[in-house]
Amino acid sequence: MPETLKHGESGRPKTTLVCGFGNPGRRDDGLGPALVARLESDPALKERTDIRTEARLQLNIEDALAISAVEEVIFADASTRAKPPFEFKKIRPRTKLAFSTHALAPASVLALCRELYGRTPEAFLLGIRGYRWELGDGLTPRAGGNLDRAVVFLKRRWRLRKNIDKSR
Repeated sequence: MPETLKHGESGRPKTTLVCGFGNPGRRDDGLGPALVARLESDPALKERTDIRTEARLQLNIEDALAISAVEEVIFADASTRAKPPFEFKKIRPRTKLAFSTHALAPASVLALCRELYGRTPEAFLLGIRGYRWELGDGLTPRAGGNLDRAVVFLKRRWRLRKNIDKSR
């Protein structure tokens, strides 16, 4: 039976991978990679060994290996439907048949991780509301504001987790 990893079960602090995906050359579609860039530039987060970040254009089969090494994964992407500023929801493994394996949905990457490595990290989708998708660089001002709020949310979440870990 596949192992579902939760906080504290591994005997070490929970490790989190933030995987931001999207195309920065299509305006707000770059919100996922922009989130990763923002987190990587934060001096306080640079010192944290329990938080890793990766940015990519799209999710692929290889991402199952990356997420197999952590207890928690947060997939961050731009969303056309999220209620502003963002939505944060738990996701579960789900195999979705597609015409191509060129790009995968986060739930499909989880299912692949479970199938190949026998484990499933706790997983969330952070859908940051975007507004413009045409070719061009840079986020729209409203999307940039939503990104700011998502960064604050994650930092508060991790600060709370760090305080809980210290109290154990």
